[in-house]
Amino acid sequence: MRPMPALIISGSLLLAPLAALLAQQDDAFKPALAAGAAAVASPASGDPRTQGQAVPDVDLFSCFGYPSAPEAVQLPEERGVKGPADVVFSLKLDTIKNAYLRPSLGFVTGSGTRVYVSGTKATNCPDGGTSCKDSDKFFLVLTTARGDSYFIRAMDIVNWGIFMSGSRTVTIDGENYVAKVYANASAPADSRLEIKGPRGVALSATLKQIGDAVAAKGVDVRLGSAYKLAYGNEIVQGPRGGSFTSKMLVLLIPYPVVDASTYYIFGASEIKPSGTAFPSFHAGYGFKLDKGVLAIYKL
Repeated sequence: MRPMPALIISGSLLLAPLAALLAQQDDAFKPALAAGAAAVASPASGDPRTQGQAVPDVDLFSCFGYPSAPEAVQLPEERGVKGPADVVFSLKLDTIKNAYLRPSLGFVTGSGTRVYVSGTKATNCPDGGTSCKDSDKFFLVLTTARGDSYFIRAMDIVNWGIFMSGSRTVTIDGENYVAKVYANASAPADSRLEIKGPRGVALSATLKQIGDAVAAKGVDVRLGSAYKLAYGNEIVQGPRGGSFTSKMLVLLIPYPVVDASTYYIFGASEIKPSGTAFPSFHAGYGFKLDKGVLAIYKL
């Protein structure tokens, strides 16, 4: 299984959710466009979602931000052609493709395989629709150095006093790793992810630490304000968990990120070689995507 992640990343988020994102992808990381491996487990018996109990209305994953998709406006040909002095950013996007899936946080299996831990959001809800809480779109993603990815729907592993009790198990190199999130309702960003393996705790990190690590993989862009740019495949979800599509997304994440900030998602196919603007984002800039090179320039 070699899926190609989507950005969805979130910044101290993802989010942003999708994040220096920028060491060039090495040849080992070439997942195939296919469904990701979803961690499978039954809801814990104490989970109130299976017993009709009310779950407190707190978004534990607000530190990863909330997505916004500005409307694209194609520019006239004469406004899409700019000189070098007008270009404020230029990058071959394939050099950062899905790099947010390999942040600094992770662990090593007994066989020596490096496993990277990141967070991102699907573009839809568990039922395939779009009307759900933003937290229901959030996934933790475990990505091996081989390029295998395992999706864990975050709300399925939340442990929250008497309200929620959950976990998911993934098997990597023949070893079982159990993931749980211990909620902190008064300070959601301090909620902690714990992954236990055959030798004990393999990783323990707060949600803020995960978000910051994802954001740090982004490329610096300044458009009046500072952003991290990320690029990768869209994530969608269904009854069997998350999977990647062939649709490519560009993300711009305000940086440094603050809790519940907004990050911006642009469909790569909307950015034309002749030039595209996103007036509700930054009206004074145009975007061009030509032969895999993204250029942002002053209008």
